[in-house]
Amino acid sequence: MAAKVRIKPELITAHRARIELYGLEDEDIENTLRMKGWAWVNSRRAWVYAGEPDFVYRQIREVIIGLPGIVFDESALEESVRTIEEKARSEEELEEGRELLRRAFEKTGQTQGLGLLPG
Repeated sequence: MAAKVRIKPELITAHRARIELYGLEDEDIENTLRMKGWAWVNSRRAWVYAGEPDFVYRQIREVIIGLPGIVFDESALEESVRTIEEKARSEEELEEGRELLRRAFEKTGQTQGLGLLPG
């Protein structure tokens, strides 16, 4: 079974988002999160990362796209897209976030997520 990820708004600051990775059974991925020194924390049976868009985008590239066995929680696809769109601080950041989500949905095979993105 693949680990599931969702992207949610973080309420601490206007542009901060939160990534939750749960159902992780692959010890290699867990060790990768620890070894890279990323600011992920293990909380409530999920690995959690929160940050400004540029830091969240790095995690989308290196964790969601870069590591095997991770898919988006089907029930959170719309929330993940909406969060990336709402937390962007500029038009360029918005486009970068949408492009990363496109790549992530293509990697995970979740084409229904592609339908939630403009264009």
